[in-house]
Amino acid sequence: MKKLAVLVLLACFALPQLAFAGAWTLPKNNVWLEYSMKANWSKEDFNSSYDRGRKAKNARSWGWSLNPKMEYGVTDWLTILGGVEYKEAKYKEYGRPPAWGPYRVKSHAAPTVDFGARVRLQEKPFVFSIQARAFIYTGWGQDENPRLSDGSDGYELRWMIGKVWDDRKIPFYIGLEQGYRFYNREVANQIPIFVEAGFWPTKWLLIKSEVDAIICHDSTGNVEKDYAIWRIGPSFQLLDLYDALTGRSISSGSVTSDVTRSDKSLNLDIQYGYWFWGRNVAADQELVAKISTQF
Repeated sequence: MKKLAVLVLLACFALPQLAFAGAWTLPKNNVWLEYSMKANWSKEDFNSSYDRGRKAKNARSWGWSLNPKMEYGVTDWLTILGGVEYKEAKYKEYGRPPAWGPYRVKSHAAPTVDFGARVRLQEKPFVFSIQARAFIYTGWGQDENPRLSDGSDGYELRWMIGKVWDDRKIPFYIGLEQGYRFYNREVANQIPIFVEAGFWPTKWLLIKSEVDAIICHDSTGNVEKDYAIWRIGPSFQLLDLYDALTGRSISSGSVTSDVTRSDKSLNLDIQYGYWFWGRNVAADQELVAKISTQF
């Protein structure tokens, strides 16, 4: 135990891995894989006036989703990326008159796939990148009950900045993103905003929090929605944790000069999410688990 305690103390001064994406690109020929699983549940909705209230007929909604993603470093400054989402949703009304009978529905589909690229334009004093992504509607989920998709394709441009302060006693980082998302068919265009920050109390543990928001550009489509989600949780950097638990020497593992994400990683993220603001969306709570690796 004494040996492990010494290793943990030493880890506080070691340079951390980047256990997140953000503005950072991958080193050339590196691959990053992530598999995320999310469970969500709600008994309230946000109405068209941004007011939060109980669902009609004392209803409940819940579901889960799976979202595998992949990134590949074409060069140190160009990363290509893609992913797909599979969702299942359930809805049940508990306050229906007995004469109406029970009402419970369930649906599942893979409604969208996405692909794109991230280009790093600046390294100092902070990393600055631009990212372009396309969201392609598969044709599934729009006509399901509960509905899983608004049935539109989207195209997004986003700027991203980030910086790691790894020369501090407790290293930390901040990331900011903003962009514009174009939709076809009936969905209104959107302005995505993402803010993320975290710190490493030890080399193998990152505590991070984020706000993930969508602001609708009204009058650009008939389907208009807004929301903001706050998430918080730990990211366990498992290779470094294994080194600490087995007494192996701790390497100097750097963030590659704040420019590209470090190679050879295995991370487990757990997050709790709370939808604290919205319009025309469910007021969800969510639990997210992510496993990611880089090689």
